[in-house]
Amino acid sequence: MIDNFNGSLNFVFVCILALGGIYYASRCLFSSKSFSDQYGFGDSSIFMTRFAGSCVAASTILVIMVIVRGPTGAWEVFAFGVIQSAIATVSGFFTVNGPWAEVEGVKATAEGWIAPLGFLIVNLYLMFALSGVLYM
Repeated sequence: MIDNFNGSLNFVFVCILALGGIYYASRCLFSSKSFSDQYGFGDSSIFMTRFAGSCVAASTILVIMVIVRGPTGAWEVFAFGVIQSAIATVSGFFTVNGPWAEVEGVKATAEGWIAPLGFLIVNLYLMFALSGVLYM
């Protein structure tokens, strides 16, 4: 299985994507109230928190499928990860450092853009490291 990923480091990075996705999807979908309370979003954000979690869960399921069946031909999974993470990094940075962060009760943290930046770096690395098999 690890041979399909051109080495154990690439396999570990794909597993990191899956574990990170599982963490955030489960927080958004199954711990919505505590997640929104942690950042001071309020109860009115539960629907959008779960909606975001459903998107993360769907992409995480695709990453898990790549782990199970191998990365051959799966460039779209990592391309989606790059695009989504880039958008989340930029929008998260401006949100956390903008007027929203000043709203009473909101607990803005750099996690809003640092976590997506980490996913962006890992997805970009994998796009290049697995380029020989992703585009087959």
